[in-house]
Amino acid sequence: EFFFEGSMRGTPTLPLRDTASTRRAPKASACSHLPTPPASTFTTPPLTLFLVVGMMGVLPGATAFAGSPMMRLRSPLSFRSSAFTARSPLLAPPRTLCGRRDAPSLSFARLLVSSADGGDKKKLVFLGTPGVAASALQHLIDASKKPDAQFEVTAVVTNPPAPAGRKKVLTPSPVHKLAEDNELQVLTPTGLLKKHPDSAEFLEKMREMAPDVCVTAAYGQFLPKSFLGIPPLGTLNIHPSLLPKFRGAAPVPRALEAGVDTTGVSVLFTVFEMDAGPVVGRRERVLGGDEKADELLPELFDEGSELLLEVLGGVFEGKYKQDGTGCDVQDDAEATHADKMTKDEGQLWFTENAVYMHNKVRAFAGWPGTSAQLVVQEKGKDPQDVKVKIITTRVSRPVGGAVLGVHEVKMNEKGDAIVITCDDGSQLEVLELQPPGKKVMDAKSFWNGMRGKDVERKRVGWSTGKVPGQA
Repeated sequence: EFFFEGSMRGTPTLPLRDTASTRRAPKASACSHLPTPPASTFTTPPLTLFLVVGMMGVLPGATAFAGSPMMRLRSPLSFRSSAFTARSPLLAPPRTLCGRRDAPSLSFARLLVSSADGGDKKKLVFLGTPGVAASALQHLIDASKKPDAQFEVTAVVTNPPAPAGRKKVLTPSPVHKLAEDNELQVLTPTGLLKKHPDSAEFLEKMREMAPDVCVTAAYGQFLPKSFLGIPPLGTLNIHPSLLPKFRGAAPVPRALEAGVDTTGVSVLFTVFEMDAGPVVGRRERVLGGDEKADELLPELFDEGSELLLEVLGGVFEGKYKQDGTGCDVQDDAEATHADKMTKDEGQLWFTENAVYMHNKVRAFAGWPGTSAQLVVQEKGKDPQDVKVKIITTRVSRPVGGAVLGVHEVKMNEKGDAIVITCDDGSQLEVLELQPPGKKVMDAKSFWNGMRGKDVERKRVGWSTGKVPGQA
């Protein structure tokens, strides 16, 4: 083993070239979406690089030591340790290694990076995409900065930038933005299965980073066995339901749609079957009956993040293991499934009970939202169909009893809600709605805008569809 020491204020002995301004823009890949640090930024402590060299002349000036299996290089490089793996010039394509275009491939080499004072901390890689996942990542980042922290977040995996807004501008995910703000390495594979062109590159990158544990929160992609076998302590997942209930892509909306009075969040080990792994911990949440999915979801992820931090120490100590040790193994016979929502599910026809209509409004708040077809007629003119978004509701008559076949829409006696009678005689009150091309308004403002026009709900045939939770 040979040692090359670089001065903290001087130039490294080996001619490591700062390529911040000279290297080519990287091609899009699983590891291409990385923040670029200022070229003049120097941080402490110094980094220790271990480079496995397998042939003569890989590094300029190193030919005299080619017979050695390892060279060690210490240098105050201009990269922060938390993101060095992604930003070092040594990780540019081989032809740019140290400025040489004829440098041989380093595909056989393993590059490991560690800081002088962080070697005893567990390395954690986070996988997530939307805003609720960014909240979970923030909890982990904050916890990792505490003096007694047992882990450090070394990298983040998220979905690639996607078109957003009316102009469809490619926009990084909330997790991506937060990771860049905290100067973490970011990987954005298009997918992890073999059919995806960058899956092999990504999995090799994960093996090089050698995380001790991975954490997922609303990542949005399937994790193959080849990934799950990388972290020795396993992959933990924050799932917003009381497993084994509501496994799947939409646990919160499906729970609200079914009218449950208690839900919660689980932290579990990820296995090859969706949301079926051993549960490390759960937290319950009693519902009041008016919570909406877009409000409840971030609250559950916050609680799940706190729960994760409570159990991580036990995972590091071997108290909880991915083989089920110390965990609650799920009973598949008790499992229910939460299928992904579709856009057309948000249409309300009032052919079901008012309680179910109210639960649908709560469940699909945010996306896809709920809407209803109203028929508006001014005296002496033809009726017009108007599609309005239904924002907030309450149940005024939970069971049948009103006159059947009533399609008229009217204001209630308090003057704060529009009353709609369902086909079974139950009644739903609409408190907030949004007409086409206008902002969300309360029921009174909408009704005043009708100026005496007749309003009915659209007439459709009787539905025999089952209401979730009923025989």
